[in-house]
Amino acid sequence: AVGMAADESINARIQAMGIGLIGLAEGTLTFQATLLPQAPSIVALWMVKWSKFLGLMNEVPAQLSKFASRRVYDSTVAKTEDSGTKLVNLEKIQEMLRSTAGTDVDPDAPLMEAGLDS
Repeated sequence: AVGMAADESINARIQAMGIGLIGLAEGTLTFQATLLPQAPSIVALWMVKWSKFLGLMNEVPAQLSKFASRRVYDSTVAKTEDSGTKLVNLEKIQEMLRSTAGTDVDPDAPLMEAGLDS
């Protein structure tokens, strides 16, 4: 991996959101497709795990409505009945921190100590 993806904590954070890294094979095939005479003038490649990516959203945006059926809700995040606000417990936060930082994070320690910042 090169650039931003070379940083393991950023890579873990991106994958936790359901976005994958573009591998050599996918990149090569996409590039080859752009060279075809009938290729569109604009081409985008985005590796997405739709169930995870859309599951993090309160609502699926209209532009992504065709993928709404792939949405899977995270069972560790509960919605309150009255306001629709998501409630997240400490275990879920610890799980997200572990997947992002790549190690256990003390809940009482500053996040900067775990290598996390804004």
